[in-house]
Amino acid sequence: MSEIQPFIRVGHHYQFPYERNEFEYGRFGYCYAFHLVDGGRGRITIDGQSYPLKKGDLIYLPPQLMHSFYTDDEHPLATYNLYFELWNEKPRSTEHHLYWHPADLLPELVTTVRENTVLDTLPHLYPLQHHTILMDVFAHIVKQHQQQREYGDQIAHSLLKAFMLEFIQIAGESWHSDYRMKAIMHRIDKEAHAGSNYTSWLAQSGLRKTRFHSLFKQTAGISPKAYWSRAVMKQAAAALWESNRSITAIASDLGYASIHHFTKQFTAYYGVSPSQYRKRKE
Repeated sequence: MSEIQPFIRVGHHYQFPYERNEFEYGRFGYCYAFHLVDGGRGRITIDGQSYPLKKGDLIYLPPQLMHSFYTDDEHPLATYNLYFELWNEKPRSTEHHLYWHPADLLPELVTTVRENTVLDTLPHLYPLQHHTILMDVFAHIVKQHQQQREYGDQIAHSLLKAFMLEFIQIAGESWHSDYRMKAIMHRIDKEAHAGSNYTSWLAQSGLRKTRFHSLFKQTAGISPKAYWSRAVMKQAAAALWESNRSITAIASDLGYASIHHFTKQFTAYYGVSPSQYRKRKE
């Protein structure tokens, strides 16, 4: 994988129009593709299997794999998209990246594909919600590619290689994670506002305390309490961006008896106060 040389054919942000749903069946890619869900609701069908999509989901598609996107009418699906080559010594300077029926295939536009065990075992859908830095980097790659500044493409290609290597790293680590810890992490993400409940998490795992703590840290990279604290902070950040509720009300929703305690923890985590964080979207 250290030998890959990513070259982006197309990079953009796209909102899927609902009226295109009936024409979505049977997309094929000429090259590799990543799609990062930025918002809305929808699903993707890959080789006949359907997957619901939510913000933060990363979709990986190798060349010539049939897939179809479907968007919700009231909440259109939006994604950051990168279509790219990995191995070509002389990359194709073309924006052609999709065809809709096998009969439409133009063989000269298909990217070079090498046998690669790592790429072949990557999941088609990976929840990237717990890796916000990677999500930000992905969006930045798309923006760099679109700006057409002097070094924009070089930056975008280099960042895509770094992104891929780190994604492969975390995806590989998740293959060795414990399914019980994944379930508890999902529960914490949903119930973080209800407070830390270590005793309940431990009981759900069915493990001794030392073993539970070790497996959780192996899977999540941090301790259960640290994971819960991070989940609370992420819910706080989302509420500040996506609602007009007062900071006092948000703190109360998240179980804080004092806005001062909430502000102190939020500032320690994000480096800015809740009010300063909210102003960033203005």
